[in-house]
Amino acid sequence: MGALTEDVTRLCGEITALRDSRRAFVTDLVRQTGDNKGAVLEMREGFRNAHGRMAARLRADQAKFISMMAGQVSAMLNGFHQAHGQMAAELKRENGRFVSTMAKDVSGMLRGFHENRAEMAARTKKGNAKFVSDMAGSVSDMLNGFKTARSTMGKNSKKERKHFVSDLKTTVTGMRQEVASDLAGARKAWRGISPEERKRKEEAELRARLAAEHRARAEAEAKARAEAEQKARAEAELRAKEETAGAKQEQAAGKKKAKD
Repeated sequence: MGALTEDVTRLCGEITALRDSRRAFVTDLVRQTGDNKGAVLEMREGFRNAHGRMAARLRADQAKFISMMAGQVSAMLNGFHQAHGQMAAELKRENGRFVSTMAKDVSGMLRGFHENRAEMAARTKKGNAKFVSDMAGSVSDMLNGFKTARSTMGKNSKKERKHFVSDLKTTVTGMRQEVASDLAGARKAWRGISPEERKRKEEAELRARLAAEHRARAEAEAKARAEAEQKARAEAELRAKEETAGAKQEQAAGKKKAKD
């Protein structure tokens, strides 16, 4: 066999080896691109599901809060009507006793009756006005606290979504740069890179790719933990505001009972 035949045979073997290597590289690249796409879609789906659950839970909490507030206001109104009826009955009994003792001094007792009745009416009117004012203030404070908590939660959710999209863009940009670097290395290998250099290049790219995937997983886990902590803080603040509102309401009811 001549030197030319040996050179051609070796060249054909190298071309075949390079073709097989390129085919394997393209197959691996397609698989990795599909895996990365699936991972991104899964992260987006998880974010949508979490947002949906949070919205459903927020709507349920709002409905529960409104229902509880309506029941408490109704109960307080019923208590006010009962107290008013009892006061009227007691006043009626006092008036009967007063009329039964009017024989001795009709004019003086009539003046005393009118004075007492005017004073009681003024006191009742004042007490009712203060009760309504306190109730309006308590309801207003609770509504303002609820609006503030909801606004804060909305701002935090918007900020977290922006941060997530920014991290996703950074990760995708890094992946695109990595793919471009891989393609450049493949072109360089096709133009005549030696087998030893190609092997070192592939090992370096593999290490870089593994490091990038590890960083991406670590960032995703850190983001998930931050979202869980933020969500827990928001729920704790909302519960604290509801407990404060309930305490104010109970205090207002206690003041009313004491005055009655």
